[in-house]
Amino acid sequence: MALLFVLVLWPNCAAEVTPEVLAAREWRTWGGPGGAMANAGPASLHPVVKPGDTIFLRAYNGNFLGVRDFKVNAKASPKASAEAFRVEKRSIGDIYHGDRIFLTNTNGFRLEVNGSEVTALSSHMGPRQELVIERNGAMSQPIAVGDTIFLRAHTGNHIDVVGETVKARFPRQGMGYHAFVVEKQPR
Repeated sequence: MALLFVLVLWPNCAAEVTPEVLAAREWRTWGGPGGAMANAGPASLHPVVKPGDTIFLRAYNGNFLGVRDFKVNAKASPKASAEAFRVEKRSIGDIYHGDRIFLTNTNGFRLEVNGSEVTALSSHMGPRQELVIERNGAMSQPIAVGDTIFLRAHTGNHIDVVGETVKARFPRQGMGYHAFVVEKQPR
């Protein structure tokens, strides 16, 4: 008897198929700005740097830029959380030469320049935390893994590495102390 009851009521339970119902059933990306979806592939397949990506910056001496006790340095260490930075910018789209970016360490604090000192003391997104990303070469292509970049602070000086010390002392960009190679963690 119960089975007969279900069969009799089943056709009456179905919703009417309207254009609105069909539109709601169409799957669309859950992506962020611009519809970009999260990427689970290896960095070699998706080398372009986008806002929200975690990158590592390798200095000329092979050391990675990192944050320890709110101080930015370049110690010889494997890629670990202290050396990881999330790239952010105020606008959507890939990261290009000339974009103003913010680099947030895994501790939640952003790189900032105060005079010639480079630290990670706050989570603000102000002029001291804003860096202009620059590179030599093709300016029309987005920044990608393996690119050599330079980071210019609001002071007009570029971030440089000498040994393990990180400062922002000189207004020119050179291929040595001011250069960083963009890397991503392989998955």
